[in-house]
Amino acid sequence: MLHPLAIRPILPAFVQLLATGMAWAVVPVTKPPVAQRVALADCVVVGKVKALEAQLVEAAPLLKIRGVDKLPYQVAVVQVESMIIGPKDLKEVRIAYVPPQSAKGAFRRFAQVELSVDQEGCFFVRKHPDDSFYVAQASYDLTDKAKEKDFAKELQTVKRCARLLQNPSAGLKAKDAADRQLTAAILLYGYRTPTVVYTGKPKTEPIDAEQSRLILAAIAEGDWSVEVGPAQITSLSLFVRLGLREEDGWVQPRKLEDWPAAAQKWLQKHASSYRIQKYVPEEKSPN
Repeated sequence: MLHPLAIRPILPAFVQLLATGMAWAVVPVTKPPVAQRVALADCVVVGKVKALEAQLVEAAPLLKIRGVDKLPYQVAVVQVESMIIGPKDLKEVRIAYVPPQSAKGAFRRFAQVELSVDQEGCFFVRKHPDDSFYVAQASYDLTDKAKEKDFAKELQTVKRCARLLQNPSAGLKAKDAADRQLTAAILLYGYRTPTVVYTGKPKTEPIDAEQSRLILAAIAEGDWSVEVGPAQITSLSLFVRLGLREEDGWVQPRKLEDWPAAAQKWLQKHASSYRIQKYVPEEKSPN
C-alpha cells in the first residue's frame, strides 16, 4: 500500500490511493511543495558547489533497504552563502548523491540528481545516519538558481517556512490564516511522511492534543479546491494526508466531488477529539 509523499492534481483513483496509508518510503516523481521539502530536510542551505571530491564514497543508502548494502556516492563540497536550517557555523557543507555514471543495475533508481562545480542554488538535504555528509536524493532537492526563474520568490517561501517551523505554536495561532495553514502543512508533512522502511505495519503515535486540534482547525478554514497544481497546498490535499480510516469515523466518498463536503463534515465532528498520528521509527530488537 502506498502513502502520499507528493500531492499531485487529484483524480478519483489517486485520492483513494492517498487515503490507504503505506509501509514504504519512496521518492516522489512530482516536485513537492516547498513546505514539504523544508519539513523533511535536516539541512536547507543556499550555496555554491566549490568542488567535487576525487573519490567516490561507499556508504549505506539513506533508507535502510533490504538487499542494498552500499551505494557509490559522489560528494560535492558546497560553499555556504546562507544556512536556513542546519548548523549556523558551517562555512562548507558536504552533500552526497549517487552519480548517474556509477549507478548501474539496481543502483540506477537512486541516481536522481547530479551536481557540478559552480552550480548555485538552495539545497534541501538529509543527514546521512552513518557518515559526515548530507544526501540529495532527487532533482528537486536542489532549486537551481540558474534554472529557476522565480528563484528569489521561492527562496522567500523557504525562509518563511523555516521561520514558521522554528516556532510552530506561534504559527498555528498567527493572525494571518495563510500562516496558520502553511504551519499546519509543514507539520503535517513532517508527521505524516514515513522516512524509514518498515518491516511490517508502520508504527505511529499521537501528537500533542492541542497541536493536533490547531492543525485540524487550520485545515478546516483553508482552501477546499479539488483540481490543483502539483505543488499547491489545499485543505483537501492536507486532509487526505491524515490517512483516516473507518475506525476514525471516516467514510470515504465514492465520487471526487463529494470529498470536500465529507471532509469538512468529519472535521466539524471530530477535530476537537481526534489526535493526528505521526510516523515513528521501529524499535530495534535487542541483540
